[in-house]
Amino acid sequence: MEDKILTRIEEKKAEYVDLLRTVIKIPSLTGEEGEAQRFLAKYLKDLGLQVDQWEPDIEEIFKKFPESAQYPTHWQHDLILPYDRFPTYEELIKTGKIDILNYKNRPNVLGTLRGQGNGKSLLLNGHIDNVTVEPKSDWTVDPFGAEMIDGKIFGRGACDMKGGLIAALAAIQCLIETGVSLKGDVIFSSVVNEEHSGGGALSMVCKGINPDAAIVMEPSENQVCIAHPGDVYWQLTLSGVPRSPGARWEGEKMIGVSAIEKLPIVIESLLKLEENYNKNTTDPLYKHSKPFSCVIGEVSGGTYATATASRCVLRGCVYFSPGVGSVSDIMDGIREYVKKGTESDPWFQKHPVHIEFLRHKNTVLIDGKEPIVGTMLDCVKTVGGKDPSVTAATYGADMELFVNCGKIPTIIFGPGSIVPAHKPDEFIPIDEYITSIKTLALSIYRWCK
Repeated sequence: MEDKILTRIEEKKAEYVDLLRTVIKIPSLTGEEGEAQRFLAKYLKDLGLQVDQWEPDIEEIFKKFPESAQYPTHWQHDLILPYDRFPTYEELIKTGKIDILNYKNRPNVLGTLRGQGNGKSLLLNGHIDNVTVEPKSDWTVDPFGAEMIDGKIFGRGACDMKGGLIAALAAIQCLIETGVSLKGDVIFSSVVNEEHSGGGALSMVCKGINPDAAIVMEPSENQVCIAHPGDVYWQLTLSGVPRSPGARWEGEKMIGVSAIEKLPIVIESLLKLEENYNKNTTDPLYKHSKPFSCVIGEVSGGTYATATASRCVLRGCVYFSPGVGSVSDIMDGIREYVKKGTESDPWFQKHPVHIEFLRHKNTVLIDGKEPIVGTMLDCVKTVGGKDPSVTAATYGADMELFVNCGKIPTIIFGPGSIVPAHKPDEFIPIDEYITSIKTLALSIYRWCK
């Protein structure tokens, strides 16, 4: 039967490539996932799966998972709702932005292939939403053209993560068409708003979807990942006193203070935070990188070149590997280091830095002895002919929500690399995509049979 499955995939390579290209051609930027989800829902129904669709319930998500829930986002309105510790549904309502940041016409799509019973169930999860294509002028191909060049398919979402999502769909289609009989249920899910929020995946957990194991098909170059880092996106606001050059000084006293000129001491505090956190012992899975990474990514402030800036906003994020601490620990660390770094400056004693957060996600690490890990490794070896190794992702994903909130043993496995994700000319190698279909098909067959 396994030979029959692999042969079938080889015979239908062109069809599976066309399917992925079709989905890439449907724009599904975060907040605008509806059309692509409708396509997938119909495709699943045509395959004979039981299909469920629902718009995530924001209030329910915040009620059940208050420390993991995030505000819904839209690619044109990302990162506009800062919060002090954790976001809340009540604060979202107060902002008056619920008419923009919601899940209207943005449904999750779930397709279930029912087994005969007395078997293990498996969830294959991916997100349909993608980040913006801007700056579009930097693309050398049409972001939604799905062009094939030198053995690769180009387009927004090609590797992050329509490649993995459609590989799972093709794997299920292959098993159906091959006539495979399974005991356990196979669940395919295409969720919304993974980028930045994770609301789609959390809504699945709220619904009580609880398989025996799950695979998140993020790009892992077809390696088996059992961990990923956590992250905290932060926003620091500094204040100043606006004055023109002629009014900056009153005798010996400086009256006009620019918030911008106060940045160095704050930046130094953040770099000190990174330095000290990197003295922690690195988890073995992250032995080739530091456990803590602080990125200072954006600064904005001032109104005129001829006036000291009354306000300056510094934005960035930190990524941290398992074992470094929780989201709350990291938030406390940011507050502590900024406070310590600025307390010797008289200006900050009266004008402290205002610290807010824009997103957070905890780390995740599952036991490498979980049965799904062994099953997946065996399938990777069967298809590739080489002994694979267990590894860890360098980015956050819905895996954390399924494991930490849903208590579902979950791994990451998918085609493509994270390197071209979120960039112009995003692509996925066709050979990796086909290999992923084969590996996922075998993993479903062995796990659910």
